[in-house]
Amino acid sequence: ELRNAVFAKVAQSSIRRIAKRSFLHLHQLDLNFHLGRQTGALSRAIDRGTRGINFVLTALVFNAFPLILEVGLVTAILAYKCGPSFIGVTMTTVGVYSIYTIAVTQWRTKFRVQMNSADNQAGSHAVDSLINYETVKYFTNEEYEAKKYDSH
Repeated sequence: ELRNAVFAKVAQSSIRRIAKRSFLHLHQLDLNFHLGRQTGALSRAIDRGTRGINFVLTALVFNAFPLILEVGLVTAILAYKCGPSFIGVTMTTVGVYSIYTIAVTQWRTKFRVQMNSADNQAGSHAVDSLINYETVKYFTNEEYEAKKYDSH
């Protein structure tokens, strides 16, 4: 818990800076972008991006860097205590595990991309429909909008 408390300030500061830059960038885009907007998709993308930044920072600081340090120390200790042949065994094991992990992650990524795309479409439609609430009500298109939302 202590590490999360200390790290939270750093992560939130980074996320706020990037979110602010994204917000300013959106205001600098031309009118055509804003007229053809998909507010829901944009909102989802910004939210997913900020959560992604937090995930990457946390993974690097609390998983990747300590793992690299640990493997290096274990390899050095094994080499010192058991001989240099154990460096090869350790590195081969870590290498095979890394290749397997990367392959499975790449296989899963295509499903994650499809899921994110469907989520973006549904979120975009929901927000855009609610922004245009008066128009939907005026033309009594609630059922049409619900069916379109449910199709994502």
